[in-house]
Amino acid sequence: MTTRDRAVIGALAVLLLAISAAIAAPAFSRRTGPSPSPVESASPLSAVRAYREGILSRPTSINPLTASTQADRDIVALVFSGLTRLGPEGSVVPDLAERWSTDEAGSSWVFSIRPDAVWQDGVAVTSDDVVFTIQTLQDPEYAGPTAESWAEVAVSALDARTVQFDLKTPVAGFLNATTQPLLPAHILAGVPASALADDPFSRSPIGSGPFRLVNWDDLEADLEPAFPDATPVPAGSPAAPSAGPKRVQPYLVKVELHFYSDPAQLADDFRKGNLEAAVGLPPSMANDILASPGSRLVRYPRSTFTGIVLNLRISHRELRDVRVRRALLQALDRSKLITDVLDGTGVRADTPIPPSSWASDPSAQAPVKFDPKAAATGLRAAGWKQVKGRWVAPGGSSAFHLQLLAPNAGASPLVWATAQEVDAAWTRFGLTVDLEGMPPADLVGGRLQTGLFGAAALDINVGLDPDLYPLLASTQTASRSNISGLQLPALDALLEAARRPVSTEVRKQAFKALETDLAANLYVLPLFFRDEVVVLSDRVQGPAPRPISDPADRYWDVLTWRLASGR
Repeated sequence: MTTRDRAVIGALAVLLLAISAAIAAPAFSRRTGPSPSPVESASPLSAVRAYREGILSRPTSINPLTASTQADRDIVALVFSGLTRLGPEGSVVPDLAERWSTDEAGSSWVFSIRPDAVWQDGVAVTSDDVVFTIQTLQDPEYAGPTAESWAEVAVSALDARTVQFDLKTPVAGFLNATTQPLLPAHILAGVPASALADDPFSRSPIGSGPFRLVNWDDLEADLEPAFPDATPVPAGSPAAPSAGPKRVQPYLVKVELHFYSDPAQLADDFRKGNLEAAVGLPPSMANDILASPGSRLVRYPRSTFTGIVLNLRISHRELRDVRVRRALLQALDRSKLITDVLDGTGVRADTPIPPSSWASDPSAQAPVKFDPKAAATGLRAAGWKQVKGRWVAPGGSSAFHLQLLAPNAGASPLVWATAQEVDAAWTRFGLTVDLEGMPPADLVGGRLQTGLFGAAALDINVGLDPDLYPLLASTQTASRSNISGLQLPALDALLEAARRPVSTEVRKQAFKALETDLAANLYVLPLFFRDEVVVLSDRVQGPAPRPISDPADRYWDVLTWRLASGR
């Protein structure tokens, strides 16, 4: 797998993915949908009770490789499957694959596909579908967010139901990567990678997941169980069985996804009882809904942290002193940030490792407290001085201007709000801050990847199997994933050790060493990890929180969701 594997993909790709979900606009004005396959017939959906979910997003392309909005990814999560899927307590469990094995080095993996795995048109899922999907991801014409995530993986079909992956760079997070939803080769083999988004398949998808898409437009999508003859989920099961010869079916017999651009309208429809769930609301609005009877909040810890990436190239020597970086963090009241920006739906980040992760070790962290006096002392010790209340860097004669970039409010409202709070706090502290919000393409390609910035407020997804190598390793500077420009061999060794495919206990020790270094040197200023907040009606039974990488991961246990009878 490439050094920028799917656990992170690269901080910039994740940034673009998150931003694209926020700014997506409606693309279709009429319903489209798949025709019934020879092995299934459309049921009269109006005759059954639907689970109704409101989502603050609009769909555009229902394809695992071209999904660009949150609504796209949500539908994909219900319609498509990967070799594996997320399980309870942070696990990865079989999905289309019934079992797998790997060599001692973690460089070669062999997966066996379930004998009952079929596409929703009745065609068997085979190793050709796996090979086709991965080779499409590797195609130079494919420009999606996972374009470089499989570049160093060789995939081959050993037989119709057995596929092998050979990794040039073995990484411990590879198993998480196999949750990648697959595409049907028998339908798409002749379609160029560059044409996938516009192909009719992306309007009328045929997946292998538990739900099939009956119809959809920019306002609503209707789904129903794809395999009505499948085995019901065992009573009390936290999710589908992790292995076995039988496909399982969901309890929900109809799903309606309703799409919104206005969060107030989404909240209002939930309050009126028109929805069983509301997804994507601003935290304060989600918390306000809880005042309504019969509702509750489910908080999913995310592997994305919001932080300040600093330009640490030699040309930006003012920020290369750790005392300066510590002072910048001490000048920020992160508890206030979490209250003001997230309405309390998040936790402070002391390092970029999520506190919800198995890899996090509180004993390796050195929490930095809000302490403006200590921050001023630190800056003075680093050779800074104040002139007329403004901080002047060593060797300077006038106020130092710290350029702070961020995605603009339309692209990422919470990150922009965070940047504004940081700007205000640093200004009160005596720094001269030049805050600028930018469209995603200009921010990433024009400024971050070219090193033309001082600091940037960003969302960075480190993955469910945390991997900071893409963000901080020296080798990633040339590829422009390491936007801070760090070149530290000692840090590289720590990053490599943490991602090496060895035992969990050995990795925990490697992460402890890495986290100790991250806490001491603050290469990135961590602010907070925010939760994905879903408002649910008490009519819904089943959804359970677990760490997630994308909001669509909330469907990890959808097979067990029920609507309360008689309500």
